Amino acid sequence: MKKRLSPYFVLSIMLAAIIVTLIFTTKIDYGCDTVKTILTSVKVKPPEGRKYVGFDLNKQNLTFGTLSPGAMAERTASSEYSKNATAYVWVEGDLSSWIIISPKKFETTPAVPQEIVFTALVPSTAREGEYNGKVVFCYQDR
Repeated sequence: MKKRLSPYFVLSIMLAAIIVTLIFTTKIDYGCDTVKTILTSVKVKPPEGRKYVGFDLNKQNLTFGTLSPGAMAERTASSEYSKNATAYVWVEGDLSSWIIISPKKFETTPAVPQEIVFTALVPSTAREGEYNGKVVFCYQDR
């Protein structure tokens, strides 16, 4: 005899999945005094006998170049702010879940640059195409 799943069990699992998704995707309002953004992008192209490593010389935006599905690329950016502040950094857009930021929060001192490392981890299931977004720097003056 085959056991059937209770509809209440299935509904509970679906509700739990929705709640977890909301918790991890809800944006936090940091109450920024100043917001600066830079564009970011990665082009995904399946390997045709070779893997793409993400070489890109664009200095105006945070671009990861062309990457194969399953590949990783790392870029650094420097943040400098004219006041003492707490800074928060995050990525919005198509590739936001692919980017690891370190540090995501730091304290600023006038004229002292802070280096931030951005690591793009392209999922092995990513489809070919260009994925865009923006990096947001939120500064709360102290």
